[in-house]
Amino acid sequence: MASISRYLVSTGIGLWALMMALQPDVGFSAPWPWMALFWALQIGAGLAVLQWVLYLLTRAALSHRAPLWFLVIVSGVAGSVVLAPVYWLIGEGLMERTLGFTAMTTDGNGPGPSLAFGWPALAEEFSEIVGPITAAWALISWPRLPGLMPPLLIQTTSEPKATPPALISAPAPTNAPAQQAAASAPQSTWRTALPTALGDDLIAVASELQYLRVWTTRGCALVLGSLQDVEDEEGTAGQRVHRSWWVHARHVRSVRRSGAGVVCELSDGREVPVSRRRKAEVLERFGDGVRYQVTSPVAPPPSPDGLNQNTRRSPT
Repeated sequence: MASISRYLVSTGIGLWALMMALQPDVGFSAPWPWMALFWALQIGAGLAVLQWVLYLLTRAALSHRAPLWFLVIVSGVAGSVVLAPVYWLIGEGLMERTLGFTAMTTDGNGPGPSLAFGWPALAEEFSEIVGPITAAWALISWPRLPGLMPPLLIQTTSEPKATPPALISAPAPTNAPAQQAAASAPQSTWRTALPTALGDDLIAVASELQYLRVWTTRGCALVLGSLQDVEDEEGTAGQRVHRSWWVHARHVRSVRRSGAGVVCELSDGREVPVSRRRKAEVLERFGDGVRYQVTSPVAPPPSPDGLNQNTRRSPT
């Protein structure tokens, strides 16, 4: 969620600067500071409403069956319906009626009429904003549409890297009643969205905006969901080691230093970063036995010639 907020804030600042530079016709004339406020309110409200509508669509029960580009277009149109009264209140309500800035005709030659708040005014506002808002929202969302870049399922084509026997932990004891209860419980949306070819043996899950990149022993896939869902539903089977990473405890082979940080090495050879805030918790969870694994160099066996190279030879 933090990455989405940063993306939208930076995009909003860019749009605000663009509007202030172009100064498009907005139906009234006002000094520069008030125009800066007007565009800040318009852009801020627009991005917030559009992102929220898209979030609600992607969280719908059947949303994972619809193409992502379709959800973006629908969220642009639906967001325009919500934004029509908001934009009227910002423009005609605040700028013209409250602050007293004069409404101008479309050619800018003099004062123009302004509809009172009601269905005609909202219908006119919607018809003016739905096209530009939907097009702009599609362009803004395009860089974060991994669903437009298939395949979503990536089968592994090579064997995972071999793990040193010394780092392989014993299999966790099984609990048959708990497993039966988990099997009978309804599965979550992100779990059911996983292709059956991937199986159920999770290795790690990474957060990518409103999506989850899920790795299993058979490959990986991109599905809708959040790491909070993974934490809530997987329970103690794994642990969140970073704000963007969750790992399955059974597949953690070692915790070691990597530069100035710490990483978890998984059974498939993947190295997952551990945040400083979660480092102590990760080390406590996986114990001292995996703390900062360091492989000591093995000394070469002494050669037969080397045994006697410093020995004084007996005179013959």
